[in-house]
Amino acid sequence: MLTRQILRAAQSEMKRRIELRLRQEAGRLPDRALASGQYLDHPDYDQRGLYGTAATIHMLARRATADPVTQEQVAKLIYYVANRSQVERATVSPAVYRDLVGRRIRLQKTDVFRMADIGYALSYVSPVVALRFEALDLVRAALDGARADPAGYAVGDEGGEPDPLATAHAVRCMAANNLPIRPEDWRYLREYLKNGDNPFIRCFVLLVLTTYDLDADRKQLQGAWKEIFSALAPAFSGHSEANHEYTRYREQDYVRVPWQIYLVQSCAKLFPLTRFNGFVIQRKMLELAEAVSSPAGFKYEASGRHLSTRTYACIWQAIDEILDFNFRQPLPHVVVRTVSALSRVLSSRLIAVLTYFLLVAIAVGSLVEWLNSPNHSVGELAPNLLAEVLLVLAARFEFQVRRAKYHRPMPHR
Repeated sequence: MLTRQILRAAQSEMKRRIELRLRQEAGRLPDRALASGQYLDHPDYDQRGLYGTAATIHMLARRATADPVTQEQVAKLIYYVANRSQVERATVSPAVYRDLVGRRIRLQKTDVFRMADIGYALSYVSPVVALRFEALDLVRAALDGARADPAGYAVGDEGGEPDPLATAHAVRCMAANNLPIRPEDWRYLREYLKNGDNPFIRCFVLLVLTTYDLDADRKQLQGAWKEIFSALAPAFSGHSEANHEYTRYREQDYVRVPWQIYLVQSCAKLFPLTRFNGFVIQRKMLELAEAVSSPAGFKYEASGRHLSTRTYACIWQAIDEILDFNFRQPLPHVVVRTVSALSRVLSSRLIAVLTYFLLVAIAVGSLVEWLNSPNHSVGELAPNLLAEVLLVLAARFEFQVRRAKYHRPMPHR
């Protein structure tokens, strides 16, 4: 079972890794700036970017209101966002800036995924932190440039069709900062949740609607969660995320979609007293927290062998929400343990096996009783035996499906 202690321990380990990463970057940048890269555990990889910096701002933001050291770190991270071109120009050679870094900065400052991540992180930053509003203005400009008609957002300012994942990121950023959102954008996301063809993107769309859409129908959201979880259940037991690839100015790019974390977050909001306390969801969150606290840390192996700063920020957010909402007024400990235990037992293969053999025993018993009766009437036997045979076949089929579920290889993403 999840406990406050387990979740707090995971966050403490995240803070430790962040501090080490920031110390490494501090020596590479001007005094006023600070940034973070894609990885938390790769000191020799001196790449810095908006994903890693946004994730670091997000994880440090709440402490910045009470801790002056953290407030200074967050201010320096935001300075990097607002003055990235000048900072990077001062740290690399003119040739490298001209041929590589400068173009990348110009492209990324209008990238909806990166800028929406920055804006979402800024929503947790106190207004007293320097340059917060200036950085948020840059985010708003990037999102405004990517608006699509009649609804949604493209992946950048070059136009094109609306992208459902980019739209969900933009809407989350706007809603978290209490900025106005077009009704058409909400309808676009609701429609995609209902009829979208990518279940991994639907996981994130569901989380955004569950968290911010004031007009959403809770029962419809719960139904969507059940449908998506049922479709992705075979892959939920392992650790996997999805890639969303897109093209900008003839260059390929991608954003990770940690859909399992998003499903846990949505479940915690939509089913706080039932499914969230069940074995499957509790086990998933417990695995994440314990892996984060381990010496090796948590990673999606298919995405690389290093610890992703952005993934850690997603886990951090999930832990924060669980601590603030689900554990704020927790059920009595014995009730939670009972719900979890019952869920684990009823979903086990042992129950399926016992049910199968019980039905076989009933069918055999009915046949023996009929053979021992004085008149072997087929009319008496047929309805009962036929019903029991059908139940046996149904139980056998369910058992085979359950076995296939547990033995199916994980899809490579």
